[in-house]
Amino acid sequence: MSTQPIVSVIIPTYNAAHWLAEAVQSALDQTCDNIEVLVFDNASTDATPEVMAGFTDPRCVYVRAALNVGMAGNITRGIKAAKGRFFMVLGADDILEPGFLAAAVARLKAEPAAKLLHGRAIWIDGDGNRVGVMGGDWPARSSGDEAFLRCFTEGFCFSTMIMHTAPVKTLGAMDEQWGLLSDTWLFLKMSLQGDVLFMNEPLARYRVHENSVSFELYADGKMFDDHLAGLEQAFAWPEAQHLQPEMRQARLAVAQQALDTLHMTRLGSGFAGICRKTLMIVRAEPHILLRPKAWARFGFAALPASAIRTMRNARRVARR
Repeated sequence: MSTQPIVSVIIPTYNAAHWLAEAVQSALDQTCDNIEVLVFDNASTDATPEVMAGFTDPRCVYVRAALNVGMAGNITRGIKAAKGRFFMVLGADDILEPGFLAAAVARLKAEPAAKLLHGRAIWIDGDGNRVGVMGGDWPARSSGDEAFLRCFTEGFCFSTMIMHTAPVKTLGAMDEQWGLLSDTWLFLKMSLQGDVLFMNEPLARYRVHENSVSFELYADGKMFDDHLAGLEQAFAWPEAQHLQPEMRQARLAVAQQALDTLHMTRLGSGFAGICRKTLMIVRAEPHILLRPKAWARFGFAALPASAIRTMRNARRVARR
């Protein structure tokens, strides 16, 4: 067996002890041989050290930071430490099916022009119940230019991204200025380096719960502001300027995504909150008003919070 791992699975974590053991075990249970699992603890204040003390598998390495360096900074530490030919970043509350890495590595080895692979994921709630599945129209293979645009129009799941390690290290790992959208920065940068592969079979479970940081950012509109700012910056990169004619389509997609999450604002900030956020979206991208779907999402978000919760719970029960 080679001393170099085939894949490094990086698990950045902060106060996710409740779910962490399941995420780590799902990585260790992969059928792919010769992996390393790197758990980087961002100065958690919960029982994370005790959870990790229960893992004695030599493939698993636990590194605890004395100070919180932010999400992107924590992931950067993991990428710099990764020894694998490929690497992925698994959320500390997410779960991989046992065959995920084997399938992903086989695809990447078979198509060396591709530097990135990602896949469809099943959405689960805090208790592990299925609540949906990742949407988006991705072909099995996209050119880098196509994937750059689809990143905005179709979305992706970070916990399914697996990449060649060397070019990412050359990039400097992550741009920490992008904060919680540093995964988008990485996806876009890698798209501009080669083809992008997609696995349609959902072999990962991505946890969606109201205690997540991203939930709060979607609710108050900051995620929309950051996403739009990132979009403007990405299309201005020298290597992406030839894609600027597609920028309007990307802006509309980002605005629609913000409206699709408007119900989170209703649950967190009430009716006044959704009005403020809608006005912010429309001011940034007025053409969104021409989409019937935009009005439908506002109508749903305008329902009483109790009705939204009832409808979401009913939907979850139906999908179990």
